[in-house]
Amino acid sequence: MRLRDIAGQDQAIALLLRAVGSGRLAHAILFDGPDGVGKRSAALGLALALCCPEEPNQGCGVCDVCRRILAGQHPDVRVLAPETNQIVLEQAKDVVALASSRPHEARARVLVIDQADCLNPSAANCLLKTLEEPLTGNFIVLVTAAPARLLPTIRSRCQRVRFVGIRPAILIELATRRGIDHARAETAAAMAGGSVARLYQLCESEVESNLWTVASCFRQAVAASEFGPIFDAAAAFSDKEDRQDLPEVLALLARFYRDALALAAGAQDLILLRSRSAELAKLAELCQRRHSLVPLRRAVAAVLDACAGLAANVNAVTALEKMMMDIRALAVEAS
Repeated sequence: MRLRDIAGQDQAIALLLRAVGSGRLAHAILFDGPDGVGKRSAALGLALALCCPEEPNQGCGVCDVCRRILAGQHPDVRVLAPETNQIVLEQAKDVVALASSRPHEARARVLVIDQADCLNPSAANCLLKTLEEPLTGNFIVLVTAAPARLLPTIRSRCQRVRFVGIRPAILIELATRRGIDHARAETAAAMAGGSVARLYQLCESEVESNLWTVASCFRQAVAASEFGPIFDAAAAFSDKEDRQDLPEVLALLARFYRDALALAAGAQDLILLRSRSAELAKLAELCQRRHSLVPLRRAVAAVLDACAGLAANVNAVTALEKMMMDIRALAVEAS
């Protein structure tokens, strides 16, 4: 993966390419950001840019050096990851030993510490002097989704490069390139939380279709003339196993109401779930008839309140009943 091939991280990639091209790349770098957004790929892309003899400062991705780096077979590019739930002192000592010697065959050596937040205190302290002054030609890249868990003394010795969640439009494009149906790609992008890894996981499973099935059950219960369907829909999540996908269902439901709100407000360019445009239009019309966006705003808030309740270990059935009761009351008010 060349740096320029990494999608959705324009600012981070531009910074790295400028630093490599100018010869001012820091010897210790911290890549931080959400899981699954390209941090580890960027670390390997940086190794290509530093080591590739065919396209120096860029990386060609196809020469022998690049192929060996990407296959994990190049002696000057090493990726260190926790063997259990910690990166231990012995692993840190390996990094120190390598960073104290010259590259074996390339013009640079790149040592990647993946999940760097798993460094235990002994391992972290072992790295301090090396992070500050590795031998010339050695670069250490720490990759983490939880930078606050690193020792302040580790963070202070590294140049920070921030990676962000990937925008839904880019996620949809990545999924459709893989032959995923556009409607399915939209749902996966809405649920992926900006993560490419999560996007592909959703696209390769049946989870996204199951999410819509459950979300539709909630919406049907809300639209019923009696309260019975609301209690029945909530009771279906009384068992722990049934609650496994509930946070994602609610996130999808919140996105649905948010898209309806955007449509009612005339902000069509903000809509993600375009394959659901007919259903969104019906909800938007309710607000437009009343010349008020309040019902849909409160529907989004009701779903988010349920999400917060689940995160705080509120009884799932109670949280869902309240959510659907609130949305039903708002729907009746808007009609």
